[in-house]
Amino acid sequence: MSMRKRFQGPRRAKCCAARGALRAALLFPLAAGAQTPGALHVPSPDWRDAVIYFVMIDRFADGDPGNNDQGKGEYDPRDHRRYSGGDLRGVQQRLDYIQGLGATAVWITPPVANQWWNPDTRYGGYHGYWATDFSAVDAHYGTLADYQALSRALHGRGMYLVQDIVVNHTANFIRYDRRWKAGEPARGFSLITDSQGQHAPTQAPFDRNDARDPVQRSEAIYHWTPDITDYEVRDQYVNWQLAGLDDLNTENPVVRRAMRQTYGDWIRKVGVDAFRVDTALHVPEDFFEDFMHAGDAQAPGIATVARQTGRERFIAFGEAFKVDKAFQDTQARRIEVYATPAADGTRRLDSVLNFSLYGATLDVFAKRQPTAELAWRIDNMMQVHARPHLMPSFVDNHDVDRFLASGSQAALKQALLAIMTLPGIPVIYYGTEQGFDKRRPAMFATGVDAGGRDHYDTQAPLYRYLHEAIALRRSHPVLSRGTPRVLASDAKAAGVLAYTMQHEGHQLLVAFNTADKAQVLTLPAGSFSASARMHSVFAIHGATPDQAADAQGGLQTLLPPGAGQVWEVEGPAAR
Repeated sequence: MSMRKRFQGPRRAKCCAARGALRAALLFPLAAGAQTPGALHVPSPDWRDAVIYFVMIDRFADGDPGNNDQGKGEYDPRDHRRYSGGDLRGVQQRLDYIQGLGATAVWITPPVANQWWNPDTRYGGYHGYWATDFSAVDAHYGTLADYQALSRALHGRGMYLVQDIVVNHTANFIRYDRRWKAGEPARGFSLITDSQGQHAPTQAPFDRNDARDPVQRSEAIYHWTPDITDYEVRDQYVNWQLAGLDDLNTENPVVRRAMRQTYGDWIRKVGVDAFRVDTALHVPEDFFEDFMHAGDAQAPGIATVARQTGRERFIAFGEAFKVDKAFQDTQARRIEVYATPAADGTRRLDSVLNFSLYGATLDVFAKRQPTAELAWRIDNMMQVHARPHLMPSFVDNHDVDRFLASGSQAALKQALLAIMTLPGIPVIYYGTEQGFDKRRPAMFATGVDAGGRDHYDTQAPLYRYLHEAIALRRSHPVLSRGTPRVLASDAKAAGVLAYTMQHEGHQLLVAFNTADKAQVLTLPAGSFSASARMHSVFAIHGATPDQAADAQGGLQTLLPPGAGQVWEVEGPAAR
């Protein structure tokens, strides 16, 4: 067959594409309608098969305008630094939208009581990472009953709840000036009073934060340290304040017990199914051995609490905001320590967010770097990480710029297809499916940077595209369980990238072209079994032709610019 005819594609490919769209519609109806609330406690899923939708509560949906303004100068939907009005009821009300996309779990930013407005930094805790009480729901987000209702609503749909948690720090109350000196906690010390009139967290023992009091100093709930100035010094990295946030003494047994009790209660009372652990790399590794597996009968480890509620596969994945440079894995190896069992075999975290894959994906698809960079990263992550299939992968999130801040929508489609066809748990950051290019705008009309309109359009091009890409992943278990084998990449420029995913006799071929012009994909002899047939199951740009390997197991085909194509390979995998 000529290259021209291959590019145009036969009628069979169009039929396959139509069947794929029908399959997607059957798997993930866009209007799920009213659902019966489920149980608070449900068995864990196999997280390898999950697709997570990540919601910043304050910016996603406003289900109860009555809780927006708590009267402390913290609420202003015109100001990106302040609360905008999103809440837990809003998340629940938009579950049809989330499930229609194809997501199987919802990850929410910390729902706990936060410092609402810090006059010293002139910024608010709308994001959830400035806790004043780890055990209570923030008044802007609703009530405990609202949170339980969200959990039940998810479980009733066969979906799961991921709660973002913080163990490294509280809100910013402690301040040190230049007089600080190690071993003299009261020197240069002062406390910040926030807009609520508080100068300490309200939850014990975290309320013991005054270094001028000898008793509180001796209790050592905090590290009594200033801001990190050198991120290469380990003592600073794990014991000093990150961006002014008060660093907890996580070596202290009192702090450890309080954390286990508090976060265990969220599982017991709300039915949380997984944790994402913020700033995990700023906490000593052995903290997580205790946090997950402590044998304390009154405050057992999180894994024990999860099992007691029927969650045998509860996972906790850590955030370690470290991105490796191209063809380097220093940071990947550094963060893998947190997911590596201790000497006695005790597991720490189950996995960590795959920031290095994120970096390579952004470079290759958005910034048009040589595709060999991503090819190398794929091979490397399978070597460095013990459980790559449990590492959440993403193209953007709340801590980095949106993909569309530097890349095109065509490139975004390629990047999303990559995370849907590689090992790891795909995470979709809210608004990516609506083409957001700002980091934290609101989805609802009255919220910040929303432009006066809602953004829940299920007919939006990126929403429809993601709906189909997620359907591809969920209808082919080889994509969530398989092992990648890189077959082609370009070492000098944007161009082709091809790999197979193989698992238990099933094999898919995935190919991209990141160049502006059509490129010939040439796979060498032995890539497949002789004359293997390949049926098109997905393409970014409409229908694509089926393929066949030659008698030596090689393949040559034309990839249009911006291509992202997937074929199901018949016959045994090549050795």
